[in-house]
Amino acid sequence: MEIDVTFWGWAFLWGGVLGGFYFGGLWVTLRLLQRADRPGFWLGVSYVVRVMVAMSVFWIIVRKDPGAFLLSFLAFLLARTILTRTLGRDTRGKDHATQS
Repeated sequence: MEIDVTFWGWAFLWGGVLGGFYFGGLWVTLRLLQRADRPGFWLGVSYVVRVMVAMSVFWIIVRKDPGAFLLSFLAFLLARTILTRTLGRDTRGKDHATQS
């Protein structure tokens, strides 16, 4: 079995982009829910769109090379970690649970 290094690189890149889209979209959705008339509806729409896009991209990658899928999923989780650490800092205000 031959490893397509170029495809693995693209899979890693797309996993990171997908993670940024998925978790960045979640962050934007949660910010906008404070002003939304029907927050439950918009949270549901956001979830369905984010999951459909993520599963579609992952499906394309896994069909081509299951090993590349694992690499793209690691990049997806890495994007989650990076976004959590960078975007999470600004949300700690006086009402945050860890604030004394």
